[in-house]
Amino acid sequence: MFRLSSWERVRRAAELAEPDMVPVAPYIGNHAAVLAGIPIDRYCTSGEAMARAQWEAWKIYGHDILAPISDTYYIAEGFGVEVDHHPDSTPTFRAPAVKELDAVERLEIPDPHRAGRMSVYLEAIRRLRDRVEDEAPIRAPGTGLFTLAGHLMGTERFLMEVALADAEPGGAAEGALRMLLDKTTQALAAFEKACLDAGARVLGVGDSLASSDVISPAMFDKWVLPFEKRLFAELNEHGKQYGALMLFHVCGNTTPILESMADCGAQLLELDSKVALRLAKERIGQRVCLVGNVDPSAVLRNGSVADVERAATQAIRDAGPRGGFILGSGCEVPAHTPRANIEAMIRVARNHRYPMDQ
Repeated sequence: MFRLSSWERVRRAAELAEPDMVPVAPYIGNHAAVLAGIPIDRYCTSGEAMARAQWEAWKIYGHDILAPISDTYYIAEGFGVEVDHHPDSTPTFRAPAVKELDAVERLEIPDPHRAGRMSVYLEAIRRLRDRVEDEAPIRAPGTGLFTLAGHLMGTERFLMEVALADAEPGGAAEGALRMLLDKTTQALAAFEKACLDAGARVLGVGDSLASSDVISPAMFDKWVLPFEKRLFAELNEHGKQYGALMLFHVCGNTTPILESMADCGAQLLELDSKVALRLAKERIGQRVCLVGNVDPSAVLRNGSVADVERAATQAIRDAGPRGGFILGSGCEVPAHTPRANIEAMIRVARNHRYPMDQ
C-alpha cells in the first residue's frame, strides 16, 4: 500500500485525479493559536508566533495543507485603513482609507514587504517552509480584490457606490470604482507573488463580499469576474516556476455563480457549507477540484464527533468519487473548535482510500 506526501496528494486532486486517499485540509487559522496557547493578538502580529502555531497544529493533526492566516486587514492597512487591535482577538475596522471616490486616483500600491502586516504573513510562510519543506504545501492568505475594495472604502459605502454605478453605467463613479478594483487587484497580485517567493505553494483568494448572499450573479460577472480572471492569469504565470496551485473561495451560497467561479482560472474551488457538493460536482467537477465543505460553526465548532463524522462522510460521498476533491471546512475553522472534532474530520478522510465506490 503506497502513501503519497501531502503535497503529492493535493496535486493529484488538483489534476482531477485519484490520489492514494482523500486529501483533507480544514482551514485552520486562529484555531492554531488557541491550540498552541498563543494569544490571537500576538499570533496575527508576529510571523514567528504564527509559524509556531501552525507548525504545532500540523504536528497534532497532520492535515494536508497548512494555512498561516488570521484576519483580513493586513493588505488594507498598507493602503492606510485604520484598525483597532484587541487583547487575544483579531483586529477590527476603524476607519477607511478612501472617503470620497476622487481619492481613489491617489492610492498607491503598497509594498508587501513593508506596508501593513503583510510582512507578518511572509515571515510565517518562510519559517514554515524551512520546517515543512516539500512534505506539505503552505497556503497563502489572500483577501479578495472585491472584499479589499470594501475595506478601503468601508463595506456599506462601497456596496452602495457599486449599486449606484451599476444603475447608471458609464459615468465617473463607475470609472473610479473600476480604478479602485484595478488597484486592489494589483496589490493582491503583488502580495501573492511575494507569498510564492517566500515558499507558499497554494495561493488562496477569499472574496467574501462577492458572495451571492451579498451581490447578484450579474453584478459578480460585471464587477468581480473580469478582475479575478486577470488576477489568476497573472498568478498562474508567476506560479509556473514553483508548480503552484490557485484556490478561490467565496463565502455563502455561491450556487448561482459556480460556473463563473470555475471560469476564474483557479485549480481549486473552496465551497462554503451552503453549497450542495453533489450539485457542484455535477456542474463543475470536471473542470476544477472542489474543496469543502463541512459546516465550520454548526458541525465543527458546535457539533459532536459523530456529527463531524457524518458530515465529512457525506461530503466525500457527494464529491469524492473519481477524485478531484479535497475534504475541507466550508470556511475558517472557528478558533475554539474542539480538537476531537478536527481529528474526527481528518480520520474520516484518511479512512477513504482510492479507488472508492461511486
